[in-house]
Amino acid sequence: MAKNYYSILIVDDETIERKALEMTIKASSLPFSMILEASSGREMLEAVKRHNVDIIILDINMPGITGLQALEMLRSDGMDTKVIISTAYDEFNYAVKALQSGAVDFLVKPVADETLTESLKKCIERLDEEKKMSERITKIEDYLRVSSSSLKEEGEYPEAVKQVCAYIESNYDKRIGLDEIARDLSYSKFHLSRIFKDAMNMTVIEYLTKTRMDKAKELLEFTKDSVKVIAFRTGFSDPNYFSLTFRKAEGLTPLQYRAKTIMERH
Repeated sequence: MAKNYYSILIVDDETIERKALEMTIKASSLPFSMILEASSGREMLEAVKRHNVDIIILDINMPGITGLQALEMLRSDGMDTKVIISTAYDEFNYAVKALQSGAVDFLVKPVADETLTESLKKCIERLDEEKKMSERITKIEDYLRVSSSSLKEEGEYPEAVKQVCAYIESNYDKRIGLDEIARDLSYSKFHLSRIFKDAMNMTVIEYLTKTRMDKAKELLEFTKDSVKVIAFRTGFSDPNYFSLTFRKAEGLTPLQYRAKTIMERH
């Protein structure tokens, strides 16, 4: 599996702080393709407009536009860039405002290299998960577009299929089956089974299982959750049954799959 590479912007009015953070980032061997710098909140906002920035390490106390003001302006523009606050001001109000503005972490200087690296890993995990989810949604939309064009009848069929896929995406972690899906979407389960199979070339339950397995693979690859926790997070009440289902679908046990993806990333 190809590794995702990201860009990072260091925002601090102290040159020595920026260089120290840059050295830590480079020494971490984390997947960054570009490291940018800014010395003020205004420069940060200009850099974000010019470059595709994935992560920002942001100081609070800077001349002109402060770090928190720049972060609020970033969010008001609809930017969901991952932000780590790194500041010498250990004040509760600052931390609350930062987290309310969607900061991933609030770190107090001096920040240990290990602490910063763990915070960066957290950001990368979130970006990886978002990228995988976006790719899954795109695949579903493309599949539905192709499948819908092959149906003899138009109207309720494609819409019903989209409703089932959306319902499963939102509820795969719950104990649901065909009866619950048909009931909640107000369809006859026999009618729903037929049109879904015609469109998707798989049953509703097969699609549900595939969705759960895809999510389980993401959790195994990008989190440290135990197999038991992942089983519960993907709608299985019995971890042993989850492991059997996973092995049947992937040809590997959950732990074997996790070990394989770790080796591939390194």
